[in-house]
Amino acid sequence: MENRIIFREMLTELKETADLTDGVLTKAQIRDTLKNMPLEENHYQLIYDYLAEQNIRVVESIEQAKKEEEEKEEALTEESRRSLSLYVEELEKLADVDDSKEIQLIECVQGGDVQARESLIELYLPLICTMAEEYDEEVLPSEDLIQEGNMGLLTAVESLDGFESAAACRAHILNSIRDAMEKAVSNGQDFHRMDDGLVSRVNHLNEAVHNLERDLGHKVSAEEVSAYLEMPVEEIESLLRVTGDQIETEA
Repeated sequence: MENRIIFREMLTELKETADLTDGVLTKAQIRDTLKNMPLEENHYQLIYDYLAEQNIRVVESIEQAKKEEEEKEEALTEESRRSLSLYVEELEKLADVDDSKEIQLIECVQGGDVQARESLIELYLPLICTMAEEYDEEVLPSEDLIQEGNMGLLTAVESLDGFESAAACRAHILNSIRDAMEKAVSNGQDFHRMDDGLVSRVNHLNEAVHNLERDLGHKVSAEEVSAYLEMPVEEIESLLRVTGDQIETEA
């Protein structure tokens, strides 16, 4: 029993290390962490497979991992550029519509004309692509921004009835597109600012609960987890609120 607990704690330690290295571990790191355990070569392969199931990449070296990641990013970037280029090319095939035609389309949409609605949407699609280029792709890729802008456009076109002039309708459409993009970018920035330390603690707690349930054979209480981790119950309850339904403990 003691060896099983120690082994699981070491696995937890490996997963925490992986959290700090973008989900990558070298075989040397794994073997060094488990060097005092009575393991044979076939055991290590099972451990590698288990870590892979936890979305942790096991590599021969960090240099190999970096090279593979760079190659993957280059391939994804090129594919993204190709897809976006094809999308823009398709949009460029749409017929140009002058201001007077746009006003006519808006008036027809307000009158319930379904075909005019589709034409008005097509009119704004190239503009959405241009607007997406104004933002930093590291926060949110252009194709994601375009999708969000398209959703803002669809929402706006469905709510033109309350506006008295074409200019007001146009402003409403542009504001809806911009608001949708700004919200998506803000959400992306919030995600990037997520506290890595908090994520690590939540993962550690999750693993501890899982291990205790296996060893004890029942749903564990917050008090049991507190004793196991030597962590105050209040802190555990706070982390549980962060995780939502990911961790369930006995009341």
